[in-house]
Amino acid sequence: MRAGEERYRAVIEQATDGIYLLDAETRRFVETNPAFQKLVGYNADELRAMEIYRIVDHPRENVDSTIQRTLELRRRVVGNRRYRRKDGAVLDVEVGVSVISLDGRDVICTIVRDVTERAQMQALLEERVATLSRIAADLVLDLPMEETLSALAASVVSASTAVSCLIVLIDDEADEIRMVGSHGVPEGAVQAAYEKARDTSPNWEAIRTRGPLLFSNARQTVSANPWLTAIHDFYPRVAGDTVYIVPLLSRGKALGAIDFVYPPGQEPGEEEKVFLGAVADQAAVAVENACLFSDARGKATLEERQRLARELHDSVSQALYSIALGVETAREVLPDNPERAAEPLDYVVTLAEAGMTEMRALIFELRPESLEKEGLVAALEKQAAAVQARHGIRVETTFGDEPDAPLEAKESLYRIAQEALHNTVKHARAANVKIKLGRDSEGTTLEVSDDGVGFPGHLGLDSMRERVSRQGGTLEIASVQGKGVQIFARVLSG
Repeated sequence: MRAGEERYRAVIEQATDGIYLLDAETRRFVETNPAFQKLVGYNADELRAMEIYRIVDHPRENVDSTIQRTLELRRRVVGNRRYRRKDGAVLDVEVGVSVISLDGRDVICTIVRDVTERAQMQALLEERVATLSRIAADLVLDLPMEETLSALAASVVSASTAVSCLIVLIDDEADEIRMVGSHGVPEGAVQAAYEKARDTSPNWEAIRTRGPLLFSNARQTVSANPWLTAIHDFYPRVAGDTVYIVPLLSRGKALGAIDFVYPPGQEPGEEEKVFLGAVADQAAVAVENACLFSDARGKATLEERQRLARELHDSVSQALYSIALGVETAREVLPDNPERAAEPLDYVVTLAEAGMTEMRALIFELRPESLEKEGLVAALEKQAAAVQARHGIRVETTFGDEPDAPLEAKESLYRIAQEALHNTVKHARAANVKIKLGRDSEGTTLEVSDDGVGFPGHLGLDSMRERVSRQGGTLEIASVQGKGVQIFARVLSG
């Protein structure tokens, strides 16, 4: 028996996992092995003098219920717990608990394994998955590219071991790179550095080779390279010394690069490199979407300018031409018959008043200030009145109270109504139009319908769909040849 006990103690003493015996009644430690003592930071005497509650970082009632359940089951139970060390640090541990009999009393034998690192890796993995999901969701937002990419940089730093992140893009016109997003970088430090030393940046190599680049000993390289003197004064302010550079590629084209900066002596592991590659792919999507959105917005602006030019030509420019003719006529008859000059001058006054009315309407369409000051209802009322006065179309409105919606959503609805009325005036040959503003469980709704001949499905509808899509809403259109058009738009109010 003595030999067996010695073998038992030798195994316990040499075990790498922490082991302790706990008196089920007093909740005090009976015996602990060196591995457990090292794990929690207490020696054997200190542990024998304390209850289990000092070690387990859970409420007292939770500890008691676990012990009671173990005593009832009388078999091994495995679970995860949190233990608090003597220095206050909290550990994630995996425990295996069973009941043994010692000197006629129940003793709980517990084997403890430190899984803190594993738990941290699991938490980091979950954070990375959440980060990629969050980035993907944020990319659909209509935000400036700098704001989008800086938010992306902040997300990746929080989900990796990098201390800072920089995103640079290629400026095709200037044949250079420029920084458009960053996180964890001293303000003005690297931004100014890129302005001065962008031609010698190692990002060019990653962009040229279309592959990741690990740039080690960055401080030493910068200090020793005379071509990088422009950033010597700035680099000491940056915490990192290793830079992992991943090119931003979209459909085979290099758009720029993303730099992940690490402290001295550290670099990303293989799993983290996979994550950073996924982030770079998401960043490339953000850049590509921003470029496409910018092009679409530029096209929409051009179309709006062309529409205003047509309106000016069809109304205001013709009015000015007629005014010029009326003044010339009045000038010719004035010397010989002043009374006859009154008629062309009255005509000129009428044309001038009509021209000013037309200009006010066009200016309002270009910049509807009342939308922000007075609300969507007031803006739509003015739009309806302008259409009725200028084109002789009867406009029936049903608006109700001012909708509780963001200004951007209101502007989208206003522009949709504007485009719908423009199509009605130019193409539908309608006599009556109805505009209805309302609200349902999903958001604010706008309905525009007419009794005209209908119009082709592509006419101005792409811009309407884009406006609704940016607000997370829906657009429904019903157009029957000879029976008019009905447009129904809904935007979210939250």
